[in-house]
Amino acid sequence: MANKKKKVMGTGAAIGKHTSQEESVLSHIIGLVHTQTKAYYIIWRYAPELLPKQDIKTFDDLKNSYKTFTAGITQQTCENWLMEENVQTAVKWLLKRENQKHMIELYNIYFERAKDDTNAFKAFVDFSNQFFADDKKSDILDIVQNIPDEALE
Repeated sequence: MANKKKKVMGTGAAIGKHTSQEESVLSHIIGLVHTQTKAYYIIWRYAPELLPKQDIKTFDDLKNSYKTFTAGITQQTCENWLMEENVQTAVKWLLKRENQKHMIELYNIYFERAKDDTNAFKAFVDFSNQFFADDKKSDILDIVQNIPDEALE
């Protein structure tokens, strides 16, 4: 489950502006790797559609788009970062978020097919049971984690 932080973009809720109560993907990754440069590289490599600036196809495009990339940073330097534990943690977190997005897409596909096909309905039920099983585990963990230690003794 994502960390929820109440952040308001700007000084007020402007009409037509999107505000979120959840920390952005970029902010979360910066928090994990502690530098914007590494965060931009990770997002460019694994989820380029999430970059604030669009149409970045090559490493040179990335480097030229963000001032945080200094002259000495090469693509090989960035590739070497992928061996760092905090970078691997950030990549894994990002891929897990993408996987969850894909699972939701599959859920919707199964649902649509289940309306007309009994075999698809069975597959939908099986998929749903697995898909929502993780949430049940998380709900139980949330309940247990909110119990004070003194109450468990």
